[in-house]
Amino acid sequence: MKNILTRRDWLKGTSSLAAASLVYATSAQAQSVTVKGYTPSPEDPIRMSSNENPYGITRSARIAMNKAYDVSHLYSGSGRRELAAHIAATEGIPAKNISIGSGSKEFLKVMALITELDGGTVMAANPTYHDLVRYSGWVGTNIKWIDVKKDDMSIDLDAMKAAYTDDVKIIYLCNPNNPIPTIMHKEKLREFCIEMSKKCYVMVDEAYHEYVTDPDYESMAQLAVETENMIVTRTASKIHGFAGIRVGFAFAKENLLKLMRERVTGSVNTAAVHGALASYKDQKYIDFVVGKNNEALDVLYKLFAKHNVKHIKANSNFVFFKTGIDFPEVKARFLKHGINIGRPFPPFLDWCRVSTSKPEDMEYFAEVYEKEFI
Repeated sequence: MKNILTRRDWLKGTSSLAAASLVYATSAQAQSVTVKGYTPSPEDPIRMSSNENPYGITRSARIAMNKAYDVSHLYSGSGRRELAAHIAATEGIPAKNISIGSGSKEFLKVMALITELDGGTVMAANPTYHDLVRYSGWVGTNIKWIDVKKDDMSIDLDAMKAAYTDDVKIIYLCNPNNPIPTIMHKEKLREFCIEMSKKCYVMVDEAYHEYVTDPDYESMAQLAVETENMIVTRTASKIHGFAGIRVGFAFAKENLLKLMRERVTGSVNTAAVHGALASYKDQKYIDFVVGKNNEALDVLYKLFAKHNVKHIKANSNFVFFKTGIDFPEVKARFLKHGINIGRPFPPFLDWCRVSTSKPEDMEYFAEVYEKEFI
């Protein structure tokens, strides 16, 4: 499409990719202006909608998964013990307090099911990640929504405490939150979890844990294995690029893990487990992805600063910024240039969530933004 913005000018003069980029850039076949012969179009847009890792899985994970097919005909669950042991050593948590599942959403949905079977209500921030609350809605569970704070749009723990009633069986917290990439202060969150877990389940979803650099953040995984009625989940879908492979983790006391396992209807496959083990051992790849994500975020921050665009500083691989325009129009105007952004997030219908792709793609995003909205 000749009327789509050219990327030739801003690609001129850029330095060649670092050595790490040469190793990892060919891992994924996703749409990117760095792919030779690709031109963004409405029919084949750059994906900035689902918070995916644009670099795909690491080569070490590919090799490990290929080798795993030699034992994939067996029911033994090859690799699970080794993966749990590696995560345990990394987190300083006993392996007995870790459960491996088919993505973290498996644990989110199981806890939603447990809440419904108990006849309870789910409490969650509004807005937040949808899997647990959406599944709760499907099975008929009552949901008590607590609006995020008006000033900084972070999850309002004080309001949750004030709104708690005896029918609430689980409080779901996404940290960092999604679609608004705020965090909860570590000390306040810790106090909240300790207090409220005496009354109901408290579930902390740490899907974007590896991306966070804010010193006020702290994982609650260690607390979860020491505290009754508390669960922390993680996923390989984000920084490790396992969105289509499915590996996730739950950290909790043994009795709660047992309760969840008894209600899980599927299992993680052997190849995925071996791939995850290789990926979690590949610290260079994790550092590479974090570094590239920070480069991509810097492009957006410079754009927002240049045009005084209100936005929420990211603790993740996505940002949330104010457009002042109804979301369907914003989405359509980006899509005509071959960029697919996220979905609407009520009540913030004049805001937009955009996932970070490669830094070069975010430069293209900035060009489109300036053409369409400035």
